[in-house]
Amino acid sequence: MHPSNITLDFWPDAHFQELAREAVDLLRDHLHTRHFHPGNLLWREGDTAGMLVALKSGRVKIYRVLPTGRRVTLFLFGPGDVFGFLPFMDEESYPAYAEAIDEVEAEVMARSTFLRVIRSEPELAVTLIAVLGRRLRAAFDLIRSLSTPGAGVRVAGALVALCADASTRHGKVEIRLPVTAHDFAGALGLAPETFSRALTSLVEDGILERTAPGVYRVLDRDALERAANAASG
Repeated sequence: MHPSNITLDFWPDAHFQELAREAVDLLRDHLHTRHFHPGNLLWREGDTAGMLVALKSGRVKIYRVLPTGRRVTLFLFGPGDVFGFLPFMDEESYPAYAEAIDEVEAEVMARSTFLRVIRSEPELAVTLIAVLGRRLRAAFDLIRSLSTPGAGVRVAGALVALCADASTRHGKVEIRLPVTAHDFAGALGLAPETFSRALTSLVEDGILERTAPGVYRVLDRDALERAANAASG
């Protein structure tokens, strides 16, 4: 499985991916390559500098820190994603932290360069507004999913979506979580303990088999899909 394009809705559609590629093509002459090691921050909450980021490899998580000190994951980005430019457009600071999950290679553009380029190339502004629009729709989808009763429905739905890019082993689909269970749970709006209990329930029901940390074999695809659609029944 390729863990790319992980965001609020986890799996952006083809139209979004095309918009992101178009934005990168328009910016190509103004981007330069940077590398970030796991744990490196691309920016902090409250920063006003920052950068536009087009990920080539690796993953980045966007999170906020609650007053209790708990980190809540908002977005998970992978190769092909373009992000980080919203504060440039509304002249506000970053509302969250951005941290490299693993080794990251990205094409980036500083805020000052971005503002100069976008004033001279209106086509770029239109494309980036479209990218923001897709992100907004993803946010609404997340809000809708958070209103779904039962963590099990949410977890099963996420796993069904992962099946599309999963590998097959011994005739069964094998799902590999694209990030840590903690981050995956956060992006689903669940506490790690709640996420773990939902997975355990699917294993005990004979729907999944845990083959390694973060790796699950789907034993009954139909049952998994029924679990994902339970709220609509």
